[in-house]
Amino acid sequence: MSTFHLDIITPTSTHTFENVSYLRIPGLDGLIGIEANHANSIIALNIGEIKINTSGKTLYFSTSGGFTDIQSKGVQLLLETFEESKNINKKRAEESYKKAKERLGDKSQNLERANKSLLRAKNRISVFNKK
Repeated sequence: MSTFHLDIITPTSTHTFENVSYLRIPGLDGLIGIEANHANSIIALNIGEIKINTSGKTLYFSTSGGFTDIQSKGVQLLLETFEESKNINKKRAEESYKKAKERLGDKSQNLERANKSLLRAKNRISVFNKK
């Protein structure tokens, strides 16, 4: 099975994965699967789950969005945030979810911001449950 190189770059860190056989990312219009020899593309990413199959393991991560650059030499994800399922603080995510729900009920709040906070918290809880 063909594999590819993956770099994940955030404002605070860089992560490298070798021998990636499959990558699933949250595109703006839905999930996108990437295997070796994928067509070159630049794709905007949404809040969601990243799934990486590498060296016989499946890893799950949470992201709040960014971009992916797919090239013949490998894939780069340029992300706002990137958090592995085993490192997610579930209690903190649940508290964020509760606060966002409260802000959605308050019409004096920025509802778009509250809705994005809610989506990020729900995603982090969902990814946490995949460890």
